[in-house]
Amino acid sequence: MKLKYCKNCKTYTLKEVCSKCNQKTSTPHPPRFSPVDKYGKYRRMIKYPEYYKK
Repeated sequence: MKLKYCKNCKTYTLKEVCSKCNQKTSTPHPPRFSPVDKYGKYRRMIKYPEYYKK
């Protein structure tokens, strides 16, 4: 995946650093789906902290 996205100025680029605002870019694609989700528990803990509090 070569396409990158700058969240600051909302532009697409091929570079690691945005040429407009000099911020680090990230991939615009979501992570791949896997039925065996190793990190699903941790993502749910972040999204629903009141459910996982003890």
